[in-house]
Amino acid sequence: MAKEQEFDLTYITVDSLSEGVGSSQILPLIQRLTRSGLAVKLISYEKVQPSLQLQDAMSSTGAEWDMKIFKRHGAIGGLGRLLEIDRSISKTRIIHARSDIPAAAASLSRKAPILWDVRSLWADQKAFTETNFIKKKLLMGYGLLEGISSFNSTAMSTLTNAIVPVLEERHRKLPSLRIVVPTAVDLQRFKFNPNLPSEIRGLYSGTYNNYYDLELSADFLHELRKLSPIEITWARPAESPRTSLSAGETSIKIATQNEMASIITNYSFGLSICKMSAGPSLKAAMPTKVAEFLACGRPMVVNAGLGDFDEYISQFNAGVILTGEPGDLSKKAHQLMELLADPKTPSRCRALAEEYFDMDKGAQKYLSLYEKM
Repeated sequence: MAKEQEFDLTYITVDSLSEGVGSSQILPLIQRLTRSGLAVKLISYEKVQPSLQLQDAMSSTGAEWDMKIFKRHGAIGGLGRLLEIDRSISKTRIIHARSDIPAAAASLSRKAPILWDVRSLWADQKAFTETNFIKKKLLMGYGLLEGISSFNSTAMSTLTNAIVPVLEERHRKLPSLRIVVPTAVDLQRFKFNPNLPSEIRGLYSGTYNNYYDLELSADFLHELRKLSPIEITWARPAESPRTSLSAGETSIKIATQNEMASIITNYSFGLSICKMSAGPSLKAAMPTKVAEFLACGRPMVVNAGLGDFDEYISQFNAGVILTGEPGDLSKKAHQLMELLADPKTPSRCRALAEEYFDMDKGAQKYLSLYEKM
């Protein structure tokens, strides 16, 4: 009988490589991890058949790809994925579990030390956006997975510093090995362009679900239009269930995540305004789109309390932060106009991305943590 291969690292995600987060976050990280010499196995869940281009890209990394079918959504589907992951973990030295379901599955397997890659407060975020009462209650029940993950993991990574006190308050036991790896961007792909367009053009990028405050976004754009004519485009993925945001956009185009690197630099600023009523999950959120705009040298409009962006954007003067206070929208509209008139704004945005959102720095943090594990 052939000897079972032992992997240095098994990376598990229920996200799809065919969608935005997979192509922008997971694939580039796997490429960097395998280049470091690690033998990597990737377990992912695909909602559609991956393109030949994506399959070739994964094959070129040298990682083994255990590609599974996502099947059904909801709590029952999630439980099915948890059990399937448990059965699929082979001999490995370390398990990198991206979010709660993979971490809980890895806990059941007891195959290797686990890195619980928190990503977001998954159950809280899903329950906040769910409108069906029964489904909302089922999703909150999934918060038990968070407790299982915290108790059984050897190490923990979070997207933000802000979420760590929340996790410490929630859980009796948390891993002592901890790092913060913010949403990471391939800075070679999202290239810096120091020249803002001559006309003011704003961009909504990617998917926008009920977690985003589209009403506040529209109100802000209304104030901005009092100061200058502006064009607003939504570059949406083809798989988006929404076909319109009704948030002040003047045009809509279909765009893949891979196309965003060349699209963003045609615009002056981006918008990623989440609902400030989202509760603790807001402290864990770090939308990838924000980091991509900053990498290209474009300022962002975000809401207060979104991950660590209050600190980052203020530190580099790389955007505006909406607070919801009376008179805030007018004030922040004027502030954005000042940023767009400042020729140094793109450089400050890029500097912020280089400091906190560099994919290479993120990969190195993970590699150092694996060594400690």
